[in-house]
Amino acid sequence: MIQNVMKRRRSIRKFKKDKFGIEKLCSILKASLLAPSGADQSPFTLIIIDNEQLKRQIRTECEVADKDFHEGSPAWLKEWFAKKNITTEKKFLTDAPFLVVLAGNTTMPYWLESTWISIAYLILAAEEEGLATLTYTPGQMKFLMPLLELPEVYEPVVILPIGYPDEFPTKIDNGDKETKIFFNKFGVEENSCRS
Repeated sequence: MIQNVMKRRRSIRKFKKDKFGIEKLCSILKASLLAPSGADQSPFTLIIIDNEQLKRQIRTECEVADKDFHEGSPAWLKEWFAKKNITTEKKFLTDAPFLVVLAGNTTMPYWLESTWISIAYLILAAEEEGLATLTYTPGQMKFLMPLLELPEVYEPVVILPIGYPDEFPTKIDNGDKETKIFFNKFGVEENSCRS
């Protein structure tokens, strides 16, 4: 059941360096192409990165961008980063055997929404295949344009490291998320969606 895949999926920041076949990766990426999109245009592209030098360049640029982002973050977010042990070091970008960059075609209708729906499909397909990923969005991503030779109409949206997990976070209690469901108006609760 798809909900079981959703429940067990975790964001992973530690990856084994073990390689796996490109066929498995292509299967996962093809699943992202099944996502619904605005005007049925699939206004995004997926770029697989397995070149070690390019991965190191991306990591270096991301760490610079995230240093600026972390320093400029509000106090509550800095506290959250500290609590989750999230630093500006992005080892996962060089440890994971593959990175996948999704970039949206900004000239197409609903390009950003469509790209994010495809990302959701991709991360669930990876989980189903026993692989892990992280929806990583560095402080800025314009540096990817020349590195990946992206046309000007594309905007990088996310970098997904994909590989076998080298950590196994347990379920975190984020409170009662079902309290976010309302009927007809904000704040009107019904018991029908409660477990």
